[in-house]
Amino acid sequence: MSKKRSTGAHVGSASIMLIFAVLSLISFATLTLVNSKADYNLSNNLAERQKIYYNACHEGNAFVASVYSGYDNEEEHGIIKKNIPISDNQSLNITLIKKDADYIITQWQIVNDGDFEYDYSLPVQQK
Repeated sequence: MSKKRSTGAHVGSASIMLIFAVLSLISFATLTLVNSKADYNLSNNLAERQKIYYNACHEGNAFVASVYSGYDNEEEHGIIKKNIPISDNQSLNITLIKKDADYIITQWQIVNDGDFEYDYSLPVQQK
């Protein structure tokens, strides 16, 4: 009777599986880190944009309050306008119209100044 001995061919497959698992974990960790950094940058940009917008709104509210108090009488044909810059290419436009003895807000709008075009293209690879 002869006994067959196992030759240890299965020892390398466990090492390969371990290496594959470690590489997978490293790649997923890297992708998570990159995604987290992008989300952090986006959140900071949005927070800064919100801060600038609300500062412009506060300035607009102060303008409206001054008009209602009678401090600002730069009216032209019963219309008072104010442009408050938000960024290089956007501003908050406020228009008040005098009706009887009171003023009515007819415009409170963010307006794009200059030639600003939105980019609607998608970075998709074409065949």
